[in-house]
Amino acid sequence: MKKINKLNTNELSYIGGFLDGDGSIMVQIIPNKGYKYGHGIRVTVSFYQKTKRHWFMIKLRKLLGLDWSIRKRNDGISEVYKTGFTPVKNFLLIIKPYLIMKSRLASLVLQIIEEYSQVQSEADFLEVCKKIDKTAEYTDSKKRKHTYSSVKNYLNSPVETEKDSNI
Repeated sequence: MKKINKLNTNELSYIGGFLDGDGSIMVQIIPNKGYKYGHGIRVTVSFYQKTKRHWFMIKLRKLLGLDWSIRKRNDGISEVYKTGFTPVKNFLLIIKPYLIMKSRLASLVLQIIEEYSQVQSEADFLEVCKKIDKTAEYTDSKKRKHTYSSVKNYLNSPVETEKDSNI
């Protein structure tokens, strides 16, 4: 994240425009029985480009910082991305003034990150999940399986116990 702090206004404007057009800000509900509420939250910022322009993604990663991940996906797309609450929060705070299309989404994601850090009950967690569902209004997400409703159903489902073997 040190690298982005050193970028000039032109570079930040360029990155903001690129994120608005060929990027995404994602918040996902991830099922995992190891987490307190049976689910965790993942936040990611990604930039996309056809793999034939992978050389450009290498340049973008150099601009953003080598702590960003880069990969060639199986579908002919290259991606530069950053995952995690602190790095995504820090990036969004810097780039948000340069966003136009995704400005409201960035604000909502920053709010989700803040509220998630203060979750102390199932009800708090479900409120965060409601806000995550709201991010779909700003994106073209197609396959959201894990939503407020699915988490609520999971939390309300009866707990399975081991049957008494003497019966």
